Amino acid sequence: MEEGGTRQQILVHAARLFGRHGYYGTTTREIADAVGIRQPSLFYHFSAKHVILSELVDADLAQTFGRLQEARALDASWAERFHYFLTISSHDYLTLPYDARGYYSDAIFTEPEFEDQRLAIARFHEEVRELVASGIQAGEFMDADAEFVQRAITGLQFEGMRERETNASAPVAHRPLQVSDFILRAVLVDPFRLEDVRSATQSRLEGAVSFSQ
Repeated sequence: MEEGGTRQQILVHAARLFGRHGYYGTTTREIADAVGIRQPSLFYHFSAKHVILSELVDADLAQTFGRLQEARALDASWAERFHYFLTISSHDYLTLPYDARGYYSDAIFTEPEFEDQRLAIARFHEEVRELVASGIQAGEFMDADAEFVQRAITGLQFEGMRERETNASAPVAHRPLQVSDFILRAVLVDPFRLEDVRSATQSRLEGAVSFSQ
């Protein structure tokens, strides 16, 4: 297997093991065994287990920050920007080749080796809250607690991942739009706008992602 392929396989199998057993419950030997390599080969690519997790989180955050920037750059209402972000980011999480819930734990990010990731996660959450606050200031959203909304988003997206991992027949293709509809409906001043906002998101994403209503 080529070097790039081996490195990617380490990330994928490590993430799956983290999802099943937790970060602390997974050893580098187990990761190496899952990939089909020896531990020295694993350490050639990653010097320690925390380096594997750091790269996984950094990749997730880079993609999600990118999605947030895409949404904010739209020439659209705050409701459309918010709905677009919720839909595309939920789709991203549900199409990962592993269960990211296994390594997004507050306890993990108290460790000093994850300081950069902890700060990046905090910054991302703050930007999501700012997106909600912009909708409130524009009069499109009710005067909701932006932090509560941000936590609700995280909870629903992680529940989608849990459902996918525990129920092979779960209709996860429906979830991105259901998550975004649920959250937006809860904060819209005029909930009757939802249908038009959803149509705008679907038009923007047509051909880019596959999702169902």
